Amino acid sequence: MFLFKTSGGTIGSVVANQKHAFANKPREWDHGEWVLVSKNRADCRPGERQIQYLMRLESIRPLQPGESNRYWPGTEGRWEYLVSCFDTRRLRRPFNLSEALGLGARDFDGVMTFKRLSPGDERRVIAFLNDREPGTLE
Repeated sequence: MFLFKTSGGTIGSVVANQKHAFANKPREWDHGEWVLVSKNRADCRPGERQIQYLMRLESIRPLQPGESNRYWPGTEGRWEYLVSCFDTRRLRRPFNLSEALGLGARDFDGVMTFKRLSPGDERRVIAFLNDREPGTLE
């Protein structure tokens, strides 16, 4: 399971197109694994939760010329890799990672665009989601 962070300005396109872009290539990923889509904390309205969507990883490849601007105008040259996803789901009850991981969520506080969850953190997030929204991770 990965956490993908995105700005308030790009989250709409990330979700609508089921695509995200990064300067570095996420490694050791598996087709179909879950991604938590997290809106940057600074872009959330008061009381708004960061993790509002789940997606599944489909592929990762280098961006083609002009492709970044197609999805996120004004970003050409900013990122190198395009991540395509599928099975995007809007959570009925969005959450902050700290709600699922407690103090363990501090590992995700720094500036980063993506990060793999440890196996233990992944189990905790899955249990949290299954309790909160049964059937979400089928």
